[in-house]
Order: sequence, then structure tokens, then C-alpha cells
Amino acid sequence: MRTISRVRTRVGRWSVITAPASLSLLSLLGVPTLGAQSRTELTRTLAAIASTPLGALTPNGPAMATSRDDTLLFGFRMQYGSRGLSDGKSLTSYGLTTNLQVQGSALISGTVGYQQGSDDICADVSCDDHRLMAEVRYSNNLITTRPFLRVPFFTENDASGTAALQFGIGWAEKGFNERQHWTADVTVPLSLAVGQRVRVVPFLTPSFAFAWGTTDRQWSRGQRFLTGGGITAQEVGKWIGLTGLDVTFGFQRAFSPHGTTLGASVSWMHVPVR
Repeated sequence: MRTISRVRTRVGRWSVITAPASLSLLSLLGVPTLGAQSRTELTRTLAAIASTPLGALTPNGPAMATSRDDTLLFGFRMQYGSRGLSDGKSLTSYGLTTNLQVQGSALISGTVGYQQGSDDICADVSCDDHRLMAEVRYSNNLITTRPFLRVPFFTENDASGTAALQFGIGWAEKGFNERQHWTADVTVPLSLAVGQRVRVVPFLTPSFAFAWGTTDRQWSRGQRFLTGGGITAQEVGKWIGLTGLDVTFGFQRAFSPHGTTLGASVSWMHVPVR
């Protein structure tokens, strides 16, 4: 009987000790979980893509082909992107890009951007409703074909094709109750170009991206396939006497209910007068 009572006494003590310990452990685990909950209602992987320039802004068509005699050309691009979320919420992004083109082929780009959430995205909790973002991107043409495809309404010449290879690294600071995010991607832009004075360039940008997001305690990593594309009008600036001006309308799509960004950009590249 004494043995049984001792056991009961020990069990009772352990239950008393264990109860507050369990509550403390659950509270410790619960804090970072709640703190890491996203106001955008996106998974960490998709939130990282949506908050860096890779997904917050839309892709662009290839730069206008220039002479390899020009060692280094420079240009600028202004971008706008918008992504719809549930319950009428949205993310709006702006970017300013500097482009350097090496010998008419390799294009090195650096982007600094700003992302803003809609007014109600932090309505019921205190959070940062904006964030800064940045990206570095390298692109090089792999194949440029001769004119090979007849396109209706363009009788002056046939369309030529281009395939390129891009590598990008993106970053976004914390915001919307999320921590910092990073992305790295490999993209293969494919495009057709037709026209003389103004060139019309439809393009697709299939890509594979790795995304890193942080909570209070650990990093998490994911990966996604993305499909982007759009259409660029090259040298539209000739209509107003400004050589090197392009306009692009595009989209970036990740396979998710809230995975599509729509946007536009205006690019200018310095083209030497010969």
C-alpha cells in the first residue's frame, strides 16, 4: 500500500510540475508562429517571391540589339506591378533599374524598389504596410536567329527569335508581419521580334526560383516554377524624337490562387548616334 501511495504522490507532483512547464513551452512556440503569420495570406515561399522584384514586378523583353563595337552602354527602367490578394487586398510595387550592356550582349541590371500594401492590409493589427526590395540580374543572349517567321500585318520583314539565359538574386526587408526574404532564380527568356522602325516583341520568361523566408527562430526554404511574359514595343521613342525608349506590358505567374502580378515598365537605353 505504501508503494502505491508513493507512486501516486510522485505522479501527482510530476503532473503539478509538468502543467506549467507545458504551458510555458506552448507559449514560447506560439509567439514566433503568430509573429511570423503573414498579412498577405501567402505561404513563405510565395511571399518571398511576391516581395522581391522577381515576383513583385513583371519581366521585360530583351534589350534592343546594339553593335558589339560599343563596349559598354547604359540605360534606366521604371517599373510598376500590382498583385491582387483575397478580400480585396493588394500589393503595389515600384522599381527603378539601372542597366549596363556589355558589347551588345550581356546585360547587368540592378533594381531598387518599394512595395506598398493596400490600406486595409494592417487594419486589425499593428504592422509595417510597406517594404524595400532590391535585385541584381545578369542576362546573356544564347541564340539569335535570322528572320524565319512570316507575321500578318508585317510585310516588310519576317520575325526573328532570341533565347537568353538569366540569373537573378533578390532581397526584401521585413514587412506585413513577415521577416526578410531572399530569392534566387534561373530564367530562360524566349522572344520573337518583328518590325522595322518600331519593333514589336512578344516574349515568355519561364523560370525556376528558390525562395528563403525567416521566422523569429529559423530559415525556411522553398522552390517554385514561374511563368512570365508580355509584349514590348521597342523604339517607340522615335515617335517623339527620343531614341532608345521602350514600353513593356507584362505578367508574372506563380501557380497559386494569388500568384499573378500585372505590370508595365518604361525603359531607356543610350544608343550612340553614328
